Amino acid sequence: MKVSLFVHELSGNGIVRAYPIAKAIEYLGHKVEVLGLTYNTDKIYEPYKNAFEYKSVRSYLDIRWVIINSRKVAKLAEGDIAYSFKGIWDSYWPALLYSGFGFKRPLIMDAEDNELWDAFIGNGWSDITKNPYYPVNPIYNKLLHPFTFLARNKTVVCTSLQKRYGGKIILHGPDANIFDPSKFDTVINLRNKYTIPQHARVLLFAGKPVFYNGLPFLIDALQRKEASGWHLVLAGNPDNPLFIEAKKILGTRCHLLGFIANEMMPEVVKLADVVPIIQSLNPTTQMQIPAKLLEAMSMGKGIIGTRVCDIPLLLADNRGWVIEPGDTNAFLKVLKTIVDNPVLLEEYGNASRIYYKKHASVEAIAEKIKPFF
Repeated sequence: MKVSLFVHELSGNGIVRAYPIAKAIEYLGHKVEVLGLTYNTDKIYEPYKNAFEYKSVRSYLDIRWVIINSRKVAKLAEGDIAYSFKGIWDSYWPALLYSGFGFKRPLIMDAEDNELWDAFIGNGWSDITKNPYYPVNPIYNKLLHPFTFLARNKTVVCTSLQKRYGGKIILHGPDANIFDPSKFDTVINLRNKYTIPQHARVLLFAGKPVFYNGLPFLIDALQRKEASGWHLVLAGNPDNPLFIEAKKILGTRCHLLGFIANEMMPEVVKLADVVPIIQSLNPTTQMQIPAKLLEAMSMGKGIIGTRVCDIPLLLADNRGWVIEPGDTNAFLKVLKTIVDNPVLLEEYGNASRIYYKKHASVEAIAEKIKPFF
């Protein structure tokens, strides 16, 4: 059997959620193809550009062109099942067209974000007045939302999205055979490779900083004297303004690694002591589980997360530390706890890896989605 995965914005990070689910489908013995639009470029999202043979159509970031080019994407598909990642126009609409609105072929939909928030107030209407054709405006998503009921099966990332859509909760953890700390060099050797001080205490932020995922919080916290012994490693676009700001403020305590290919991420995670998952509280984060949290769990790292969405559930039972959003003092107290009791990093890390293998690994995902195929 072949499954056609329709992914939002292949030139962006839409593939991150789809990747482990695609690997789980392959683990079950089926073939996958990954299709989608790229915006104003032919390039696939850099860290995953070699992960699959992609079928992409170049488009403009314009709802009219998205609707037109979605038909071109649908015509490229060859699978027996259509699996859409996100219920929005550039992924769900071509999946609907290819599946014959769920009547010609089985249709599955995955939800990883709150695509509908602010659909009729605030951002939705104000953004339309500024850019009436922006394709992922929540008002346009709201128009497509009734068609989500045509999906035969649904997968979601958290309990809040499950309440909206139903379906199974799937945690998009990476492949345990790749994200396996025992397969990589020692921490000291990895730090030498990336020119990071061998005996520094290291926090890792990987990916694209956005307004809700905590990089300004980390920069502020690391300026405090209580955190003076900690270094910050940043993996992602080195030209990002926030990365540049972090380097300017923290100086030699900030290390810019640039883009890291997905297959190299395990060793970057391994060289860190702690992976902070600092989410602010808003309608987006209340329906979101960051992939970097699951990667950190897979590598048995210390994790500091905020009390947002299902993060407290994932870090319960001594799998990590949970603080309130925006609570810098609590964050600094956790750092002190780690400095005073470094053995906790290994204890908490081992517990989180066990949880990950049972609930978020490719094998665990495969077991949950097996009935769909």
